[in-house]
Amino acid sequence: MVLYIILGLLILASSGDFLVRGAVSLSSIFKISPYIISGTLVAFGTSAPELFVSGYASFSGNPGAAIGNILGSNIANVFLALGMAAIIISVSPPKGSFPLDIKVLLASTIILIILLFNVSITYWWVGLILIFCLFLYIFYIIKFSNQNYIEESQKENLSLPKALMVFILGLIGVSLGAILLTTGAIDLARYYGIRETIIGLGVLAFGTSLPEVATSIIAAVKKENNIAIGNIVGSNIFNILGIGGVTILISGNEALKSDPNLLTISDIVPFILSTIILVGFYKYRYSINRVSGVLFVTFYLLWILYIFLY
Repeated sequence: MVLYIILGLLILASSGDFLVRGAVSLSSIFKISPYIISGTLVAFGTSAPELFVSGYASFSGNPGAAIGNILGSNIANVFLALGMAAIIISVSPPKGSFPLDIKVLLASTIILIILLFNVSITYWWVGLILIFCLFLYIFYIIKFSNQNYIEESQKENLSLPKALMVFILGLIGVSLGAILLTTGAIDLARYYGIRETIIGLGVLAFGTSLPEVATSIIAAVKKENNIAIGNIVGSNIFNILGIGGVTILISGNEALKSDPNLLTISDIVPFILSTIILVGFYKYRYSINRVSGVLFVTFYLLWILYIFLY
């Protein structure tokens, strides 16, 4: 069980990096704007591990782990990834007004909370609607969004064949890592009698959030402020609409209703808080400095400790 978890984490971390590198290189080759890179390819690429982990967990009949992974990944993206980036360099909101991205994140967070607290109305076709909303969001930002406030990102000079190979290797790697990590974590939860949602919030979410953490740290080191924050916001949207949609589509409300301990206050409050922080960050245009970054990371570590010991 432990070997599966360790191998899964290592494969996910390295493969997630491969996936992002390949996606960014492909976007450069096909002349896609930096805004689209940070808001879609990089953000959704780093969320690919969450997609495979939650999808596999749902298919295996463990919706609690899948839901926990979604909530925990969003929490880790804000408090761990953004916090660590802020420790390196103060993170400021992008230029411009209250953008579409953060409005979509707020709306999708509210919708997911309503669905999770009203499982009886969470039918499989609701998952299809969430996935459709994600594609609608992608189409809108590609066609209509203002691209002026996103700075240029560092692109690797890979040829098309190499970029495709790196991307495909990353995709295969996150699939394998997801299966290993999920299998080990679920077996561990059952062995020790731990709620599957806790394993999803803790081990799975941390492992699948490593690509976001690495991307945000690298962006902070290179002083690419907008890439760091854009990756986090985009990933959180993808987690809710895309991965949440897939989880509900596969599991349906019968599987979700079968777990009476699917959610607790300690699960949902940090998830809501992570969205509130991002909304306030954009709305009131405050910077997240080193002190805030330390507080974010400390809160995340204390929360992880609490959910395992509680």
